[in-house]
Amino acid sequence: MFTCKRCDTETRDGVTCSLCEGRFDFPCAGITEAGWRKLGDRKATWKCGSCKALAAASPRTNTLKASSTDADTILSELKRLTTQMEALPILVSSVKAIQQELSELKMIKAEFADMKSSIEFVHGSIETLSNRVSSLEEELDSMKKTKQEMSILREQVDKLESLHRETEQRSRLNNIEIKGVPMSNSENLFTIITKIGDVIGCHITKDQINYVARIPMRNDKNHKNIICSVHNSYLKSDFVAAARKHKLLKVGELGLPGENRVYINDHLTLDNKILLNKTKARAKERGFEHVWVKGCKIFIRKKHTSPMHHIKTEHDLKKFLF
Repeated sequence: MFTCKRCDTETRDGVTCSLCEGRFDFPCAGITEAGWRKLGDRKATWKCGSCKALAAASPRTNTLKASSTDADTILSELKRLTTQMEALPILVSSVKAIQQELSELKMIKAEFADMKSSIEFVHGSIETLSNRVSSLEEELDSMKKTKQEMSILREQVDKLESLHRETEQRSRLNNIEIKGVPMSNSENLFTIITKIGDVIGCHITKDQINYVARIPMRNDKNHKNIICSVHNSYLKSDFVAAARKHKLLKVGELGLPGENRVYINDHLTLDNKILLNKTKARAKERGFEHVWVKGCKIFIRKKHTSPMHHIKTEHDLKKFLF
């Protein structure tokens, strides 16, 4: 940085006079930056305007001394120099005005540079956001595909779960579940099945039974129901139907102590038992009079003359008992 000799303005770059060694900015020196660069070696002999004027006047002064008799020439030369000197303040004022305008132009240029920088920053930000949006769109497309794949997998899982439930229930198709018979250490389950058959009028012989055992209840580990598996589902259906016709079967009728009621039903899976309980509760709310199980399947009917509906899942509850 240096201070211009003519306008007293600080500037970064300029020229130096080879005579007075004064430093000027390019506008005050009367030369462009490109013109200064083109001078090359001639920069060392460059003179400012004042030094040029003095250099031009010196030869004329020497000539005047050598020819002292030419008074008119001297007077004319002096007048010309006086006129130039009188015009110098105006020229300086004009130069200062030009410098001020140039200073304003520099400020405008700086503002434009800042504006350009801001625009470039905004452009970069927009480009970054655009890239992010593109990335998000790609992720969204990927998520949509994943969602579709998950939906397909969910359907497949639902089908597999439904098939598993059906298979599990089918494996119990020949099973009879007997609830309410008290336990004893000396009990004979084959004898109990025979006594129940005598009471309800549907006999099952020992050779018609695949197996008979007690299993713990889901909510009461101290009481175990009796599960009896017979040779075919027809025999099971007849036994359960006969028990329902008998209605209030009690343990006393089986020669056992107590007045507890004995319940005989199809051996449903846990899922179907839960579904049956929900069906009974919803049917009661909606005024359905008939809920029953046949062949390990749940059915409902609003009135005796109404069409019956097979309840397979909770979706059927919403469909028929909403």
